[in-house]
Amino acid sequence: MEKGTMIDSRYEIVRQIGGGGMATVYQAFDTYLKRDVTLKMIRFDIKDQPEALDRFQKEAKAATTLSNNHIVQLYDAGEENGTPYLVMEYVDGTDLKTYIKEHFPIPYQEVVDIMEQVLDAVSAAHKAGIIHRDLKPQNILINQDGQVKITDFGIALAQNKFGTAMGNEPVIGSIHYLAPEVTRGQVASEKSDIYALGVILYQLLTAQVPYQGDSADRVAYQHAEVPMPYVKDFDPDVPQPLENVILRATAKDATDRYFSTEAMADDLKTSLSKRRASEGRFAPETSDETKLVTPDWTTHPYVEDEPEETPETPKDDVKSRIVEYGKKGYSVKEIAEQVDRTPKFVRQVLDENGIKYKTKTKWFVFGFIVVLILAGIGAYGYGSSNYVKIPDVTNMSESSAKDKLESAGFDVSTTTTTSKTVSKGDVVKVKPGSGKVVKKGSSVKLVLSSGNETVRLSDYTGLSYSEAAGQLNKLGITVKKKKENNAAPKDQVLEQSKDAGSEIDPSEEEVTLTVSDGPKTVNLPDLTGKSQQDAINWANQNQVSLSFNVKDSAKPYGTVLSQSPSQTDKFSIDQTLQLTISSGNASSSDSSTKQA
Repeated sequence: MEKGTMIDSRYEIVRQIGGGGMATVYQAFDTYLKRDVTLKMIRFDIKDQPEALDRFQKEAKAATTLSNNHIVQLYDAGEENGTPYLVMEYVDGTDLKTYIKEHFPIPYQEVVDIMEQVLDAVSAAHKAGIIHRDLKPQNILINQDGQVKITDFGIALAQNKFGTAMGNEPVIGSIHYLAPEVTRGQVASEKSDIYALGVILYQLLTAQVPYQGDSADRVAYQHAEVPMPYVKDFDPDVPQPLENVILRATAKDATDRYFSTEAMADDLKTSLSKRRASEGRFAPETSDETKLVTPDWTTHPYVEDEPEETPETPKDDVKSRIVEYGKKGYSVKEIAEQVDRTPKFVRQVLDENGIKYKTKTKWFVFGFIVVLILAGIGAYGYGSSNYVKIPDVTNMSESSAKDKLESAGFDVSTTTTTSKTVSKGDVVKVKPGSGKVVKKGSSVKLVLSSGNETVRLSDYTGLSYSEAAGQLNKLGITVKKKKENNAAPKDQVLEQSKDAGSEIDPSEEEVTLTVSDGPKTVNLPDLTGKSQQDAINWANQNQVSLSFNVKDSAKPYGTVLSQSPSQTDKFSIDQTLQLTISSGNASSSDSSTKQA
């Protein structure tokens, strides 16, 4: 659409800022409320496709359900000439993928701060029963103030009250961020979102995704079979606890990953702490890694990366082998292992060919689930009168949060932690967690912000500027350079604006390094023909040392006969200018050398 186009007689198009397979995104101006907004309009050529409309409606529903400082807010929805559109919060900034490209390498503290904001948003979605399913840097926005906003819940998946995903949704998402179990056709879960977050953290520290390939199935294979590359192999200075966050979040077996995004955030928060400096490398507890089963691309398409089916054995041959094994009485599990396919695929082939297979396990599992559900219903009836939900007191002052919790019957204690996003003295979070159901009268702990974490400076004098600035940048500190003429080697640090041993806040303070620009230089004139006193006067004014050599000459005594070096534009004052002067007596053979 052209600039100036009016949508619904209210939203004026400013410019197109993005677009994809489903919608075109514009910056627009809300002429009613006088503010910039993001307007997302479904593409005209697919607006009548049920799948596209469903995804568009899902995004609106998810955005309406969620309220968090790090999730893009939905303001309005409507239709323009039969084409649906969404009006959302405008984020003046860029997406994380571009941010990484423009700012890499990113200081570790800033990486942690970005991820903490992302985790806060995803935690809010999970609490609301929504799994994002397409977490990637392109769907994470950063405004001019460094605030993170997550967007694009177009393929989000709702959960029912028992925590399982609703509906028979296909595998969908960006292949570089998909968890191994999702590529095999399992339904997305909170654990698969956590896996994607681990990959994003890897990308923040290395500026690349961990697995690359010429086809989607090749990348999927690596996600399931190839160990996660170590970021310390890319950057040896990455703290081990920070690398461990990635390794745990991206464990092949979902049971080895963090229990929740909140648990991941708690671990990440202390990953740069010196108290954890001696921590060893994380190793998953699960010894048996689930073997990759090549995804069935016809039933599980990915949003990105057009897959090419490249199985080691032709598909028809695999089906014939499944039929053969089925006729011999092999179990579904045994056949799946033999042909390297999912049990679901094996059952489908057996059903198509009228071959019966054992279902005892299936009915046992079904019965077990029913028992769990009934038990849960009974427990809920008992617990509703003895348990209470912890209210959300995030960002409240300490006194207000205490009043709210104590009035709800909780015993409140406090602790502190550093935070870049929460004001000093306000609540970062409550443990065991807002929204958690606990027994009445339980103890809860308020985690209060102590402000940003400070770092201690070393003595950087005597180092080269590049070495000193590199050390400071790794601490997240902005460095400024000031040059000064000095006899010390060029670019050697002479002094620092903050004393060694002092502690500063990297987000608020910077360090200026004064470095040597080498000795001062002057324009050297031609002094031949000048008197000795004229030469001395010039040298004193310009801080230049002179050395005199007397030579017999009929010219008046002290007249400069020659100089070394000769006239030049760049004469360093740490050098000595050699002048040959007349003795005033052509017949004399004596000569002497004097220093001035």
